[in-house]
Amino acid sequence: MKIDIFILFFFYFASIFSALGYGIYFQKKINIPAKSICLGYSLLIGVFFLLIYSYFSNFFYAHNVYHNLILLFLGLFLFFFNHINGIFLKKNLNAFVILFLLIFISFLISKSHDDFPYYHFPYTYYLTQNPSLIGIGNFNHGFRTPSSLFYFNSLYYLPIIKYHLFHIGSAIIYGSAIFIFFSNLKEKLKKNNINYLYFFDLLSLVFILVFFYRLAEHGTDRSAQILVLLIISEIFKVLILKKITFYEISKLSILFAITISLKAIYFLYGLLLLPLFFIIIGKIGLKKLMMKLLLNPIFYFSIILLSLVLVTNFFNTGCLIYPFSGSCFTSFEWSIQTEEIKKMALHYENWSKAGMTPIFKVDDPGKYVENFNWVHGWLDRYFFFKFSDFLIGLIFLKLIFLITFYSNKKTKIKINNEIIFVYSIIIILLIEWFINHPTLRYGGYSLIAVLLFIPLSLILEKFDNNLNLIKKKTFIVILIGITIFIVRNIDRIIKENEKYNYNILLNPYYKIDNSLFRVENQIENLINNYHFCQDNKPKCNKYEQFVVRKKMDKYIFKRKKWYNF
Repeated sequence: MKIDIFILFFFYFASIFSALGYGIYFQKKINIPAKSICLGYSLLIGVFFLLIYSYFSNFFYAHNVYHNLILLFLGLFLFFFNHINGIFLKKNLNAFVILFLLIFISFLISKSHDDFPYYHFPYTYYLTQNPSLIGIGNFNHGFRTPSSLFYFNSLYYLPIIKYHLFHIGSAIIYGSAIFIFFSNLKEKLKKNNINYLYFFDLLSLVFILVFFYRLAEHGTDRSAQILVLLIISEIFKVLILKKITFYEISKLSILFAITISLKAIYFLYGLLLLPLFFIIIGKIGLKKLMMKLLLNPIFYFSIILLSLVLVTNFFNTGCLIYPFSGSCFTSFEWSIQTEEIKKMALHYENWSKAGMTPIFKVDDPGKYVENFNWVHGWLDRYFFFKFSDFLIGLIFLKLIFLITFYSNKKTKIKINNEIIFVYSIIIILLIEWFINHPTLRYGGYSLIAVLLFIPLSLILEKFDNNLNLIKKKTFIVILIGITIFIVRNIDRIIKENEKYNYNILLNPYYKIDNSLFRVENQIENLINNYHFCQDNKPKCNKYEQFVVRKKMDKYIFKRKKWYNF
């Protein structure tokens, strides 16, 4: 059994390099020069195109082990072919491998996210067993709001390892972001370009190392927030240069498309593009900007990905974005009904405002969310319980940076209108977050961090340190971040071994029990019963909950009765 850790290690890296292989292949096809892009973005390009493929292919067939094995080896072939042909520098690849070796520590016996057994695993597993089914949202609340991460992870249901890579997507996004931030810092040091963006990237890098060290907590939410930090970094880069290139359009399109596909609420973050829009228009004009967009194939692929997400949501629930009632079409037989949509919208709002927990529920959910009645409960049950710990951690991080980079020599702080514009939008998004879904996992981590990081970056920029000193201090804070990441994960492994009898050598996987297959078993029973009924109508067992039909080779599920389930 001790060989299991080596099996996990092999498939972990095979999956990463396969996705990287697709990324390198497609970046060549869209004419992005290899030397102009870091491997972190190459990997995200691979994720981007695999997401498009995953959504599209599942309309026609299941992502079973044979399909996925072919896809895996094709990606590995593309990687090794391009490596042999010298597409990227060896030293960059070495750093890439070392980084993902580090992240592997967080991957080991990763105790699953709280929502993992409820719908993350069941939905991902469903994709490996079936081509898309219509009305699947009738089975489980979580099946109504699937993340693109489930579609990506379903491509790594493989022989031997089976379903133990269903959190590989979080690891890949995490590693990509760290590598990108590190590459940005390296490039700026090389060019002696130490500005506020340098410190923003450094703060973001240390932040995700320290605060997002536990991979099992990422779920679909933290992965999206990590990408938000990358988006803001790229926006600042364009604002500093005051020009937008083919490559920058590609990066922003990919980052936004993946982020929104992970969680629909991040559609609002498109407001962050407004400063770019006005600045670039002022520089080159609206016509040239539109031509840049229209001539970029990634822009169209981004629209395709988001369209596939909306179509999938529609066939799952009858809604383009569930539970936003304005996007719902309740006349279709598989559609979630209006009253159920309203009930679930209220449920989600209550949960995010501390009106509902696994052990607590307010007496009147409707009254609780009215007219800021929820603020007192939120402060009592959430702010002083979890939110305050996060704020204290951020303040501590701020102090470390101020102490480390402090210098008696100071220059004048430069605050231009573009920075004020971006900061104002961050504040608007934070207000929207607080009013509608004030829980850290729904965007709070990144918004609050950025709210602190922007002014802190401007302060750090004014300290007049020479380049060698900046390098040394940068090395110190990154080393602190990496040390905390390693120590916390080792401590996690020890504690989980003691409490849950996880053993890194005997079984390095997260725990799986039969309850995780309950939805798939229910689907299989319903389909089998449907076929039995077609041939044996007098002996047919009628299900009280569901009606099953087949039309145009697609199974359609309709719920007869609505109740809490």
